[in-house]
Amino acid sequence: MTIDEQFRIATEERIARYVVGIAVEKNAGIGTGTLVLVGGQRYILTAEHVIGESKQDDIRFWLRPPAAIRQKAAADAEISEIGEGTFGDRLPIVEIWKDKTIDIAAMRLDSSWVPPEAVEVYDVRKSLEFMRWDDAKLDGLSLVLFGFPEGNSKELFTEGNRSFRFLGCASYLTEYSVELNKTAWSNFSSERSPAKEFVFKYHSILSDIEPHGFSGGAVWVLGDNPNRKIWQPDPILIGVVHHYMRRSGVLVAAKLPTFIAAELMPAVGSGKVDSGSPVSSETD
Repeated sequence: MTIDEQFRIATEERIARYVVGIAVEKNAGIGTGTLVLVGGQRYILTAEHVIGESKQDDIRFWLRPPAAIRQKAAADAEISEIGEGTFGDRLPIVEIWKDKTIDIAAMRLDSSWVPPEAVEVYDVRKSLEFMRWDDAKLDGLSLVLFGFPEGNSKELFTEGNRSFRFLGCASYLTEYSVELNKTAWSNFSSERSPAKEFVFKYHSILSDIEPHGFSGGAVWVLGDNPNRKIWQPDPILIGVVHHYMRRSGVLVAAKLPTFIAAELMPAVGSGKVDSGSPVSSETD
């Protein structure tokens, strides 16, 4: 194992402490969320379309177990390896805020909830240096996704038109490009905005892993640019993925300052929202 490989694994292990798998419609819909601390409150950030019309009691979550990440595709897992947690857990969600315009949702957790072993809540104050969003400083920085793409899941059984799946995690490494973020927007509809969003290239990790399920997952910056010094091994959250533009081959993410401002939640709407049509996860 090279040092680079050790660094990759250590980074994934760190990010995994903040990441949750999300399933709705009895595991038929899969997405990713991130545990964050904002203004003294704990939330799960995700894309609005991941939870759609779902109520609190219908959403299931997967938290990082107190063990190292298995370097094995979920599709190759044996039934005996899957364990009892396949259908996820309920968490004490007390409010859900949504903003359909930028496709972001924030689920506030009851203040009495205690994260289990190996799970941490990311303090957004670590991301304050990115609140002004300086493209020049971001150019060339490594970006990491860590989540639960459907392509790395295993179908267990079906019930009608619903597929019950075992969720497997995956990561994706790319970099921020100022040039791409200048030129890409002419290919998209007017709903997309470079003032609120950024894009980055997505190349399938494996032939059968498209980014469905990465929706709602955080985008993390790595401090491997020699022009910037970011203490390691803590990656820094800068945005949340919500759309895949297939023809352009890019993922679209909401910039962190779009929905978190002055340590107050939410800039993503004015109150609790429980209705409305889910936003499509594939538009171009």
